Amino acid sequence: MSAARYLVSDVGGTNTRVSLTLGTRLLENTTEIFQNRGAGSLEIILSQYLARQSKPDIDGICVAVAGPVAQDTAEMTNISWTIDLDQLKKVSGAPTAGLLNDLQAQGYALSSLEDANVKHLFGPETANRDQRMLVCGIGTGFNIAQFIPTSYGSVVPPAEAGHTRIPVRTELERWIVDQIMDDKGFASVEHILSGKGLTLLNSYICPEVPRTPQEVIRDAHNDPRARDVVDCMIGFAGSIFGDLALTTLPIGGIYLIGGVSRAIAPFIHSDNYGAAFCDKGRFSDFNQKFATRIVVDDFAALKGCAKYLAQG
Repeated sequence: MSAARYLVSDVGGTNTRVSLTLGTRLLENTTEIFQNRGAGSLEIILSQYLARQSKPDIDGICVAVAGPVAQDTAEMTNISWTIDLDQLKKVSGAPTAGLLNDLQAQGYALSSLEDANVKHLFGPETANRDQRMLVCGIGTGFNIAQFIPTSYGSVVPPAEAGHTRIPVRTELERWIVDQIMDDKGFASVEHILSGKGLTLLNSYICPEVPRTPQEVIRDAHNDPRARDVVDCMIGFAGSIFGDLALTTLPIGGIYLIGGVSRAIAPFIHSDNYGAAFCDKGRFSDFNQKFATRIVVDDFAALKGCAKYLAQG
């Protein structure tokens, strides 16, 4: 029996990736990236894509979106699109359709990523990706997804973890959280772990030198004050991810994704991230068993969509 042909898509705030797969394998030369600006809907993009691919027969379609999914519908936050399963089936002609949060799609992809696309950051050098895992995405915002293997296939439930309260472990972190509380009324994880978080932390730590997120990262290579900003974010991340490790027990590892994750990855080490990750009282040694890695595959969400469809 031949593998099913799937249409998969990853919809972000700025652009949309689309590809065809044969089973869980992306078909060579079928992946395209479309700019969302100017396109009236995702369906228009998918129609154009399928026309260029000579309208192949599609066995299933799955779309990952940067936003919450509720009752088979997704409302995009950065563009005025509504995506629902019925429209996906209609535009593709597929009998089955799936709609996932983008972090869920990343979670489904984890067990099948090539080793070259997963880089070690902290903790054990190896991790079994058939076990429970956790995806943590730092980009425009922040969110997580758990990968839970079962005898019936993997399960990746949705989450909105970016809007939880920030934990603190140092006087500097407490002061920063107090400033956020005064300014915004509530201090959420996303206030710190996001692109805007770098700018916010810089405004508190280096108010004399306003910086964009890109400028913080650029200057951190040579400027100790900018490095303090990055180290502060990494310390918060270590503390938060260490809590999440105890909450979810990701024996197969914690996997970072997103543009900000990639930007701060070269600065992660045992004295900032590791110290915070393992600062858990009598469970400090326990947390050393969890590996932290970063995913460097730009098309992981597409592969996760295919994996979701393939397991039924």
